[in-house]
Formats: sequence, structure tokens, C-alpha cells
Amino acid sequence: NLTVLDIKVDVSANYLLSTFKQNFDSQDLREQYLVNTNYFKRLMKDNPEDGLDKRALIERIVNENISSVNPVKDKTEGDNEYRYYKLSYSASTPTDARDLLQGSINYINTIVNADVFRKIQRAVDLAKGIGTDKYSMELLKARNNQKVKIERLRYASSIADAAGVKKPVYSSGSAISDDPDFPITMGSDALNRKLEIEKSVTDLASINAELLNRKLYLDKLNRLEIPNVNIVPFKYLQQPTEPTKRDAPKRALIVILFALVGLMGSVGFVLVEHFVRGRKREEEGLKLSQTKE
Repeated sequence: NLTVLDIKVDVSANYLLSTFKQNFDSQDLREQYLVNTNYFKRLMKDNPEDGLDKRALIERIVNENISSVNPVKDKTEGDNEYRYYKLSYSASTPTDARDLLQGSINYINTIVNADVFRKIQRAVDLAKGIGTDKYSMELLKARNNQKVKIERLRYASSIADAAGVKKPVYSSGSAISDDPDFPITMGSDALNRKLEIEKSVTDLASINAELLNRKLYLDKLNRLEIPNVNIVPFKYLQQPTEPTKRDAPKRALIVILFALVGLMGSVGFVLVEHFVRGRKREEEGLKLSQTKE
């Protein structure tokens, strides 16, 4: 789990809705979506190779038939900001307007999801880099400590041999206070055995709890796999439906979106908790959208 591994992904409800709106307003993305629709191909069927007509048609639809309104801000109880966007799509028929808008929303959703996936991937990669650096530093410290300990044991063994101390020295049944760096009272036999053991340790994490924990954390990071992200970056205040009145000379379809809250990341998925509001707010939002139509 990303939270367990202390990986923070800066993806909020407002970020999702703002990213969706930004991509929806992109002229390039509108064009990329439009030219692959059956609606556009039908309009170009009489002269599909005419580059000037194609360019003019793209410009007209992208600039005149697709629109969005900047966020409307309202204040609810507790001074919480309530944001929503109004999107509209005009086409020759009500069905075309509905299909074009729904298709455009789905297309932009895939782009937003790809953006969220990249953010999660970057956060995981950053955590792996930091985790690797910290583990490498701790491992280097542990190796240096081991080298120092081995040298001290060699010196202590040499001193004990010179002093003729082979076995541990005791006084009145208790151990004698000794130099912690060169514990010669252990006797050269014990010091040599301790030296052999210290030199035989090649996996320092096996005797160092902090190093072992860092290795465990890094192993979990390296095994972490990020699945495909499937987030709906908004909640409908008004579902896309076929328009019931003509917005001459086209049929205009309007949909209102608002932000979700309660977003958090996890290994297998990204959870989205829908913004829960009272029935009164929902009814007021629907009345507002109907009035604007």
C-alpha cells in the first residue's frame, strides 16, 4: 500500500477536476478526438481529401461547437468551496451531440488517468531512489563499523598474547573492568574466535536491525507494481442526455460536472470517495443547469 510505504501522491479532487477541464479546453486534444469520430468522417465523406475544407471544418467545430464555462464558486456551510464546470457540445442531431460529448469526456478521462498514473509512478520512483540511497549509506556505515571492529579485535588479541592472557580473567568470581576498545581480559582464545566470527559475516543486514528494516522497505518498493489507473475525475450534476430543444442551427448538449473529494492512493487502485451533498443542493444544481439551457 502506498500509505504503508509512506509514498505521498499529490492528487486531490480539485486537481482531478482542474486537470480534466484543462485537457478538455485543449485545442489540440479536441482536434485529436474529433478527427477520429464517425460524426466528423460523415461530414467529410463528400470530399475527404480536401485539406482546406477539413481544416475549416475542424476549426469551426473546435472553436464554435465545443465550449466550457469557467468554474462557478459557491460557498456551502463551513465555508467549503463548491466547484463545478458546465460543458456543452453542438452537433447536427441530438444523438450526435450526446455521442460527441460523451466520447469527448471518455477521451479526456483516459488522458487524466494517464497523468495520474505518471504521478504515481514518479512518486514510487522517487521513493525507490531515496530508499536505495539511504540503504547504501547505512550499508557503508555498517561496513566501516565492521572494519573498525575487526582491527580492534586484532589489536586486542595481539595485546592479550603479549600479556600471556589466553583465557578470560576473573577476580573474586566477577569479571575485571576492561578497556571496551581492546578487551584483553577476554583472553586471546576468545578474541581470536570473535575475530573469526566478525570476519565471516558477509550479510551485515542479518546482524543489524536498522539495516535489515531498510532492506525490507527497499525490497517492498522494488516489488511494487502499479496497475492501470481508472478514475472518474468528476461526478455528474447532470448526466449527458439528448437535448430536448434546438439551439439553432445545431443541437446543443450541456453537462455539468463537479469535483470529487476523499482521494487517496493505494497499490492496487486509487480510491475516490464521491462528494456527498444533500438533496436540496442536488435539486438546486439541476434547476441551475435547466435554467442555463
